[in-house]
Amino acid sequence: MEEPYDLGRLRLSMAGSGNPWTAITSFRKGLLRALHDGLAVSDMARVFGKSLDQIEKELHPMTVANLLVTRGNRYLPTFFIADASETRHVVHHAHTLGRSLAKHLFALWAQIESICSELSTSRSYSIRNLGFMLVGAHILDIGLLEALKRDGTLLRPAPARPSPDCLQARYYFWMIEGDLPDLGRYGLDDTELPWPDWHFLSFGQSWIDGVPNSERDALEETCVNLVRSNRAINPEALAKRLRVPLLTETDTSLWSELVEECAESLAKVYLEKEGELRRLFSTLRASSYAPQSFSEFFCWYDHVAFASAVDALDAQGLISIPAHRFTAALWYATCPIRGVL
Repeated sequence: MEEPYDLGRLRLSMAGSGNPWTAITSFRKGLLRALHDGLAVSDMARVFGKSLDQIEKELHPMTVANLLVTRGNRYLPTFFIADASETRHVVHHAHTLGRSLAKHLFALWAQIESICSELSTSRSYSIRNLGFMLVGAHILDIGLLEALKRDGTLLRPAPARPSPDCLQARYYFWMIEGDLPDLGRYGLDDTELPWPDWHFLSFGQSWIDGVPNSERDALEETCVNLVRSNRAINPEALAKRLRVPLLTETDTSLWSELVEECAESLAKVYLEKEGELRRLFSTLRASSYAPQSFSEFFCWYDHVAFASAVDALDAQGLISIPAHRFTAALWYATCPIRGVL
């Protein structure tokens, strides 16, 4: 029987701590999409060609994982879902706001260049070379999310979603119907290294034209292998072997001060649009069955918007996105890089 939904275009993402993936299968993504449409269990049994018991059996693990709740004889998602039409509308809106974020950074660029020139890496790397990581990952991605979390207006604490295998789970979760870039084009991976407070960071695209970014995966694997084999005896040696910049404690401390200042300023761009963003959310179907999911909607929205801002900086020639669509660095940090949510 032909699937009623294109399961290949249903894409899930999360931010926080927990493991919802044990409750999700490809078929269950279709059920979630049907619930977004308002279908009852009897409707889904007919549409998917299954018995009522079979549908109930598939829904149960998602209920146990606190991804669904029951009201009467209906199941409702507890997280944000957008169908194809809603995804297109939100992505277009986020791209427009992303360009506003980039414009805001244009006005701060002289200050950003000045601080970059004080970093030890500036002898080998300019802000144009380092900007994809320093501005894209640390200001527009992590820094901005942290500023929004501190403010709390648009980004409330991630909801608790305890499950039998993770009682302390607390995370945002969202599903969209669209292409991979509609989730947000760029992301940060953080690998802790054996030297206290040192991290290997890679930032960029994990997928290119629907195919895993093999160059990014290969560099991350090389890093792990060099560490395991003891062929890199310290951060400096590892950076040299990987041919990536190394940001020392002094560098990261200096840059972090700038990140916080720029991120607080960028957050105001969002806060000025709060009413508009809440009205946008109210037009989406999830606002009726999961009204508490605004922060999940906004977390997705921000991932799309900041990627648009990164692309705008690249188009202006202020930063350079490498041909392989990712960058990497060794980074000194005394707290988790991804401790935002």
